[in-house]
Amino acid sequence: MTTLPAASVAAAEFYARNYDFAEPIFLEPGKKLFLGSDERPRHCRFCGKNEPEVTFKDEAHALPAAFGNTGLFSNYECDVCNHLFGEGIENHLGNWSKPMRTLSRIKGRSGVPTIKKPGPDKGWRVEYSDTGFQLTEYENEPFFEIDEGAKQLRFKLHRDTYIPIAALKGLVKIGLTLIPDVETQHFRETYDWIRDADHSRNFVKKFPVLRTFIPGPMRNDLIVLMIMRRRAGVDTVPYAFFTFGYGNEVLQVFLPSIPQDKCIAGKSLNLPPFPTPGAPDPVRHGRPKTKIEDLTGREPVKGEKVPIVLGFDSVSKSIPGKTKNEA
Repeated sequence: MTTLPAASVAAAEFYARNYDFAEPIFLEPGKKLFLGSDERPRHCRFCGKNEPEVTFKDEAHALPAAFGNTGLFSNYECDVCNHLFGEGIENHLGNWSKPMRTLSRIKGRSGVPTIKKPGPDKGWRVEYSDTGFQLTEYENEPFFEIDEGAKQLRFKLHRDTYIPIAALKGLVKIGLTLIPDVETQHFRETYDWIRDADHSRNFVKKFPVLRTFIPGPMRNDLIVLMIMRRRAGVDTVPYAFFTFGYGNEVLQVFLPSIPQDKCIAGKSLNLPPFPTPGAPDPVRHGRPKTKIEDLTGREPVKGEKVPIVLGFDSVSKSIPGKTKNEA
């Protein structure tokens, strides 16, 4: 029997005391689920418009397909909002999350994304195939180190240009898709904020995203989503948040409600990360680690480097253009 760390037990007690939990959604290959009623006329919860003023012809993903979602859709996102998000905030979220999606082997529309040196010229690249990861580097620009003793690869990956606050809006949009209809009344200002293409607009001063990395081999075809809402009578914590687990990471994203969060305005909050599943083998791989992501920046971030450490069982080296005998 595995004994949970004391911090995880305390965190579980904290959230059970302060929040009500919705039934988790488990997404696996082959499952298809629609959120919301398919009755007509439909209503878009994002822009507030109804049919026939807006149409609902496209299947709207409840979370971007880039995260491996092939089966969760919503009936309350009109085509205009669907295109607005897909061409805007979801692109920024995709660029921000791409390094972790690659290393967690998350298959999007075109498979596991490849990360490569920016620009048109030939250069280093990281790609995944059925045989494992393939890292290509050139003698004049090494981008990773191999520690044979520790069995680790250490390198820095390039992150495509993104606007942090736009990526944050993309995360919040997922949560606003998941909340029950009865809750939408508490987030009207938040819906307007995520639709606003002016990312310089102030909304909330602090907006942490808790990001937990779970080391070791994890499933790359399972997504877990869960919404939590503050219990009645509690006024010392944010009103709502959701957790989003895929591959090796779990994101804990708070959903700001202007009317419901007035009770914590100006207060200093110190919330523990929501307890997550432990590593497959904590002795070998270590325990989950949580960091706070600040995605409140309003300017484009270009050329950001993401430090990565990967463990391995074995590495094979090859020289392009040579056979085994020549090498």
